Amino acid sequence: DPKPESFGDALNLICEAAHAPRFDARIDPRVLKLVPSGLVGLLGAMPAVKTARREVLADIGIPESVLPYVNWRSSFDTRETEAALARTDIHCPPLREYVWKIWDYWERYMDPDLFQDRTLHGRINGKIAMVTGASSGIGEALAIRLADAGAKVLLVARSREKLEAVQQAIDASGGESLIHTCDLSSTEDADRLVREVLDEYGHIDLLVNNAGRSIRRGVSHSYDRYHDFERTMALNYFGSLKLILGLLPAMRQQKDGQIVNISSIGVQTNAPRFSAYVASKAALDAFSRSIASEVVADGVCITTVYMPLVRTPMIAPTKMYEAIPTRSPDEAVDMIVDGIVNRKKRVATRLGVFGEVSYALAPKLIDRVLNTGFRLFPDSPRKGTDEEHKAPGPEAVAFAHIMHGIHW
Repeated sequence: DPKPESFGDALNLICEAAHAPRFDARIDPRVLKLVPSGLVGLLGAMPAVKTARREVLADIGIPESVLPYVNWRSSFDTRETEAALARTDIHCPPLREYVWKIWDYWERYMDPDLFQDRTLHGRINGKIAMVTGASSGIGEALAIRLADAGAKVLLVARSREKLEAVQQAIDASGGESLIHTCDLSSTEDADRLVREVLDEYGHIDLLVNNAGRSIRRGVSHSYDRYHDFERTMALNYFGSLKLILGLLPAMRQQKDGQIVNISSIGVQTNAPRFSAYVASKAALDAFSRSIASEVVADGVCITTVYMPLVRTPMIAPTKMYEAIPTRSPDEAVDMIVDGIVNRKKRVATRLGVFGEVSYALAPKLIDRVLNTGFRLFPDSPRKGTDEEHKAPGPEAVAFAHIMHGIHW
């Protein structure tokens, strides 16, 4: 094109063809020249910078050999071509007239994702996966899904009888699973499980920390119940922590592995009445974020799934939830599978992300909104008392439908 588009305009034309967002902000390349070239070269030669650059480029699929050509100065002379075409009806159209054809061809025949197996089978087939809390609910549904995809699934829970029922379901569909009973709230039992698994299999490719304990109780009813916090931390945090610390070294050694932590939308939305539960999940979340930067260069991915309210045996004692919209275990498993297949850093619902952003921007306002929900929903009856389960009123049910998936 004798009158070519600028680099920025060409990118925007490609974005339009791909139905992608346009670039609005521009950086004058002359600004970058203010940084001494010697300093840039010195920084680029540092081992830490080279490692970070290599990891980032690998994540987005760009060969490192491309970098030297990013600012390559090129000149194209079109005079001979224009002279040859002067007496013909042939002319070079502007880029905007044919860019969509280039994009269409690339998308149909050259997109690297076309040649990658983006299925659960492609990611997990032949690998060893451990699922805790596999005796019911989300854990059971996930274990069956992983086995169907070709994984050897290690079923972990306290009840052997319930795990055997899950194993029978997996066997019936031609999958492979093995039972390992363990009380993860016991440090000694968790240590035993790690030794047992490493002695038998050598390593774990996928660890899903799904086992958990939930307590729905307002802080005013928790003043003399310190043990509630100890119990939730023992299973939700320390139990998962024991497994991570025990199984992570083998993952790092083989330069591959994934840890999936099933967290809660309550961590994002600061759900009232769930202080013990949310605190335990938030602790595991913070630990995982902290170590992620230490293990990423070893090929280990840590994924956190912020699960909304799911209809499982864990919420069954709270009869109020029978009138509130919830997700099914299969829908919950879809979220986890997305994180496994795409090795995501986090998987969350739009409402959960909205809750995080809203609280960051207007924390006092969100406290008022959450307090409205807190006052609308009744407390759960205390265990061992004659208190009756109170059904939520119509206003509470309507509020729950608006805030679909949040714990109340």
